[in-house]
Amino acid sequence: MPDFALLQAPHSDLLRAALAAATSVQAHCALDLACGQGQHTPWLQAACVPEALVVGLDIAHDALKAAGPGAWLAGDALHLPLRSAVCDLIWCVAAWQFFANRRQALREMGRVLRPGGQLVLTLAGERWVRLRTWAAEQPNEYDLVPADELGNELNNEIVSADFIHNTVAAYLLDPVGLDLDAARRPLAQLICGEPLVIGEPEAIGVLLVVTAQRAGC
Repeated sequence: MPDFALLQAPHSDLLRAALAAATSVQAHCALDLACGQGQHTPWLQAACVPEALVVGLDIAHDALKAAGPGAWLAGDALHLPLRSAVCDLIWCVAAWQFFANRRQALREMGRVLRPGGQLVLTLAGERWVRLRTWAAEQPNEYDLVPADELGNELNNEIVSADFIHNTVAAYLLDPVGLDLDAARRPLAQLICGEPLVIGEPEAIGVLLVVTAQRAGC
């Protein structure tokens, strides 16, 4: 199933909550990279400090023409038309698989981020997972990491581009309507400890959210 289809309504509430949970910087300048028609740009604006400059950038002129009022910029993720070290925060939502050269795109993201700036990148699709069932007294969320190597490949790509302090979160997209905690726990494992039940492998829709920081802070 295509990434962009998985992240449309009715999954938009979960996506917005996951993006907000992943965003930790107080951004004064932020970039919505590969923003399309700007569906997620207002969420990014809400995650920044008041009066922050938030720019949506996309290579598709038609998509930008269809966007509402805002600061829009036509450009290629592989050659961002921005000066270096200008952004505190970059969101890249449901666009990762469309980049012809992902390593070059990461280099450009790192270039335009200020030292200590944050990248939040999402990827969704069907993945083979084994759902976990936890005891009623469930572990603290900070002790959980994605099971079944979910997000490892994506995270490794980002690490190889010299980003630091990477974290990965995985969320179940089905059934629809789960809150963040309920969507995360079936796909997680404890650093130490085991769930009550580990299910058989099945293909199911999963949202991955990777956060990373530009080195040099």
